[in-house]
Amino acid sequence: MSTPASSPPGTAASRPRPTGAAALTSSSRSPAERVPVGRLEALLERLAGTDRLPEVVTGLSRQNSVYRHVLDVCDRLADAALRGADAQALSVMLAELLGRTVVLLDPQFGLRCCAGAGSPELGWNSDDPGARRLLRALAAERRPLRVPAVPDSVLRYGCLAVPIAIGPTDLGYLLIPDDSIDGGTDDTDLLIASYVATLFALTLANERTSVDLGARYRAAIVDALVSGHFIDADDARRKIQALGLAEVPVRVGVARVATDGVSVDVLDRVEDLRAALTRVVPDAAVSVRGAELVMILPGARDRAGADSGEDDSALAAGIADALAGPRGRPPGEPPLTCGLSDRTERAEQLPQLLQQAEHAVEIGTRIGRSGQVVRYRELGIYRLLLQIGDMQQLWQFADDVLGPLIRYDASHKLGLVRTLSVYLNQRESLKQAARRLQVHTNTVSYRLQRIEQLTPLNLADPEDRLVAHIAVKILEAQQVRGDGPAH
Repeated sequence: MSTPASSPPGTAASRPRPTGAAALTSSSRSPAERVPVGRLEALLERLAGTDRLPEVVTGLSRQNSVYRHVLDVCDRLADAALRGADAQALSVMLAELLGRTVVLLDPQFGLRCCAGAGSPELGWNSDDPGARRLLRALAAERRPLRVPAVPDSVLRYGCLAVPIAIGPTDLGYLLIPDDSIDGGTDDTDLLIASYVATLFALTLANERTSVDLGARYRAAIVDALVSGHFIDADDARRKIQALGLAEVPVRVGVARVATDGVSVDVLDRVEDLRAALTRVVPDAAVSVRGAELVMILPGARDRAGADSGEDDSALAAGIADALAGPRGRPPGEPPLTCGLSDRTERAEQLPQLLQQAEHAVEIGTRIGRSGQVVRYRELGIYRLLLQIGDMQQLWQFADDVLGPLIRYDASHKLGLVRTLSVYLNQRESLKQAARRLQVHTNTVSYRLQRIEQLTPLNLADPEDRLVAHIAVKILEAQQVRGDGPAH
């Protein structure tokens, strides 16, 4: 009988076989996965001996609790999003689940909603210097930030700031103000906000898609109405009803960038104006045509059923604010000029109103009103004069009437043309003309006598005054354009 060869120390044959629980543990794992049971037992014995085992267990329990809270919040918000909740509803739900204030900003950092019972009065203002620093940091970093409180600003509370984006497209921002944030709270809220930002991004992207589709549909109707692409008056009426504007008189507005070429910057400005106008006039139907914006705008009537002048002025003022933008026109950028047509209750007349609005823009630009709101009804005689294609004919008419005054002023610098213009605009009042010219009434009287001596005009004759007024308007319009008579 042969005797088994002795095994070298350290080999499997030389090690004692494990028994009991150790044998089960060892045999159930591959050699690479086997746990050094002796070491684990020794570690547990050392932890138990130093009273650290409860601390380890408590830490693991706390970590599990945080994860469960994060998952619970995210699951509830995801469920609400799948059931069609909008971004505002998600903000309210997040505020309730966190027991904190939740602020949702749009991509331009405007306040979209502020949710949370008993939340501090945020007083959000995107032009606040402290807010601007935060917004610049958010735009540059594109990641969640923990922002400390900024004294004497709208950020008097510290906050968590989380961008909401899909790829390179910014859809908004989440802010979670907390006056204890500087004290070093845990990262649970930051973790949750980072996760739920994805849900907000999907919801906002869906909203934007729906809004874009609706805007395109309305823009197509606007184009059809102002271009005359309808069958008859009934078809035009159905189209205006689809815009929700059938019960009020409407007008057409045209906003145009005063530039020969269309650049990306100009298109961006037109889009910014469209967004601003929809805030000023929420019911407006808008179509973007390159560097031009075409609008069908609702208008109110007064109690007598006539056009409301106050409403007209308020609308013009609101559009003027939108044209200027919140921070004014950047230096070097061309102005946006807006023309407003008269009103109508007949949808089939909208093509004619488009022409009025376009003429208002063109004439307003020619008489020095670029960057303003020009109403067609206030253009007066310019409606006729500046639609004449051959401007040389206009200049010839003005020269026939006022040529001697033009040449006399060029050599004597007496300002006779200016005096005549002010006198006629002040309804032939010597006193009012003298006040506007800042001279004595006798001076105005002397200049008017000199005008009648140099020209065949008799300023006591209404027809001569009309001819003189037309000639003065032609001169003023062409001086603004930088043109002049061909002599």
